Amino acid sequence: MTRRFCTSLITVATVAAVTAILRVPISAQTSSAANQGSAKSSRTPDGQPDLQGVWTFATATPLERPKELGDKAFLTEQEAADFEKQVVDRQDVDRREGTEGTDADVGRAYNQFWWDRGTKVVGTRRTSLIVDPPDGKIPAMTPAAEKR
Repeated sequence: MTRRFCTSLITVATVAAVTAILRVPISAQTSSAANQGSAKSSRTPDGQPDLQGVWTFATATPLERPKELGDKAFLTEQEAADFEKQVVDRQDVDRREGTEGTDADVGRAYNQFWWDRGTKVVGTRRTSLIVDPPDGKIPAMTPAAEKR
């Protein structure tokens, strides 16, 4: 293909995309759900829950309950604050004691930018993200699953 043809093709595609974007009305949320005063979730045209959007799973709450918490399902406000502080301190690789003047953590510190681990526990202050079984642990595999 010639350079002129490629340039023309890119220009036409760009104009078509901009035109399509400008013709589509942009709206956030229909006001019908707000007017109803209920917490109904939005639905897709075929009636399924609408799960579109940006989801984040960044939380300081571990997947499994730590052994030191035993059967404790929820943290108190003070315990949650202390746990959050410990998590932030543990994840801050830029502030490692005893590594001043060395490049021991330089690569690790730089790459921390890409991780979104979270610094707060979940709103219910649960000790694990696993809620069933009640012990907050991933259940053991069944014999059939182990065999597979």
